[in-house]
Amino acid sequence: MSKQLHLFLSDTDWHDAETQWFSADWSVRDYARLTNKNGDTAILLKSPPDNSPDAMIGHLITPWSNMNKHFKSIGVNVPTIIKEDLAQGLILMDDFGDDTIAGRGIDAYMKATDILITMRDHPNALNTDLVNYEDTHVYKALRFYPSHVLNKPELESTWFDAWYEVIADLPPCPRVFTHIDFAAMNLMWVDNKIGVIDFQAACNGPFVYDLVNLLEDIRRDIPDDIKQSCKDHYCATLSPETKAIFNAWYPVITAQFHARILGQIQFLAQEKGRDDLMQYYGDITTRLEMELQHPSLRPILRLINDNR
Repeated sequence: MSKQLHLFLSDTDWHDAETQWFSADWSVRDYARLTNKNGDTAILLKSPPDNSPDAMIGHLITPWSNMNKHFKSIGVNVPTIIKEDLAQGLILMDDFGDDTIAGRGIDAYMKATDILITMRDHPNALNTDLVNYEDTHVYKALRFYPSHVLNKPELESTWFDAWYEVIADLPPCPRVFTHIDFAAMNLMWVDNKIGVIDFQAACNGPFVYDLVNLLEDIRRDIPDDIKQSCKDHYCATLSPETKAIFNAWYPVITAQFHARILGQIQFLAQEKGRDDLMQYYGDITTRLEMELQHPSLRPILRLINDNR
């Protein structure tokens, strides 16, 4: 253990803990599971400080800390911070374990949907400093589709204009507190309830976005009955007018979600030499082609067909 970490942990129950390092996401962050002499465990997050040239947009440590506190304030189960030193890029927190909701069936996915209902309906959910979805690094990553799938970076502006055209024809969408990576890998199964992680990029987004992320995850084959049950549960207390808005926006955000992922997969393969995600590429391409048959998405389909 480095001197920096030894000093950070010196006044905690993990000052003499066994340390097992692991990488848990696509960022420059590192994690360690600490096991103390009593057999208790905690997770250490080590990140470049936000002012470091190595820091990554969407993976900054101060937003992680701020969003952790905000999620807790509205009753969402996130790790309790035991100690933090953001200037050094260090956070010690509860250990939620390694077991996600993947493969746990409808009960787990319905509980995940309950969390989204809380994030939608809690009166203080939007009472924090949040970037709009359209200004996030996630939305901006849509640019990778024209540049790395169509191989025509000059179409970037036209591509975004086509999405604006699609959205302009939809009814105004309610905005909610949005996790923005609400997928099974970030939803841990802890004592028969869900613990949420990797929430630092939360934003103010369309109310369908997180449910799309959960149910249309490219890495899971989620049965149609689970998808429909979660949609029905999410919409159960909505007015008929708001349900209609949900139904209008869901296919659009789904297609946008998959187009972005296709672009990111190609970007990572072409620019970063990462081809591990190409295993999903064919299936997502097929899904997107089917999704683009929706009447609302004609401007996107036309642009793609004209530039293949």
